[in-house]
Amino acid sequence: MDSQLQGDLPAVPTRNLKLVIAYEGTRYHGWQRQAPGTDTVQERLELAAGRVLGHPVKLNGAGRTDAGVHAAGQVANIATPNFSIPVVNFRKALNAKLPGDIAVLSANCVSPLFHASRSARAKTYRYRIYTATTPDVAAANWVYHYWHGLSAERMARAAWRLVGTHDFRGLAFAAEQRENTVRTILACSVCQAGREIHIFVTGTGFLYKMVRNLSGTLLEIGRGHWEEDRIDQILATRDRAYAGPTLPAGGLCMMSVDYPPELEKP
Repeated sequence: MDSQLQGDLPAVPTRNLKLVIAYEGTRYHGWQRQAPGTDTVQERLELAAGRVLGHPVKLNGAGRTDAGVHAAGQVANIATPNFSIPVVNFRKALNAKLPGDIAVLSANCVSPLFHASRSARAKTYRYRIYTATTPDVAAANWVYHYWHGLSAERMARAAWRLVGTHDFRGLAFAAEQRENTVRTILACSVCQAGREIHIFVTGTGFLYKMVRNLSGTLLEIGRGHWEEDRIDQILATRDRAYAGPTLPAGGLCMMSVDYPPELEKP
């Protein structure tokens, strides 16, 4: 009888909070919570949010950034029955409990249907390559230092060949086990930014280490090792051996995540 009565109880009202998060990933083992004792960004945020809200918290993240990868616009959402804390105050209290290399940039109430990962329409990543002879010590954790000459123009012409829906197995992790490696790249561009070259990639989804492999391939083209049509060969053969090296994690940053506007309203 008790269980039957309990089943008739109304669901506890909750509000769904969307967080936009920035972090330097250098000292973390990626975004996703792992085994106890493994320091991750998700665990830090969940512990801090739990202390502020007064109950255990489970975050849904938009993307599982790897160890050492940074974020300027990671997105997560929390469902909480705590309505007592205004969203603005929640963000301030949360930041006060986080280490200095993690910050919540914004917090908003969104639709109950909003899910940081499943609702995402596209994600944008940036890879930074520093090309001066002398390393930039201040940016050492944020860039890949490649001190030889690179042609941003050659890299840009090769980058547009990646746009579209393709089988990207040739740019995936060498031990990729997924059967479906077809993904859609909406935009891929390369630009010179002072002493740096920036690679921007926007897609509806990515394979493990795909952006770092893609960046390594464009680097090989930029230094003149391969022609621009090397991209076509990689896509046609689906062979990882034809692609470039996996560049280090530190140069990669998740910039933003795009969502349907109707889901970003309460």
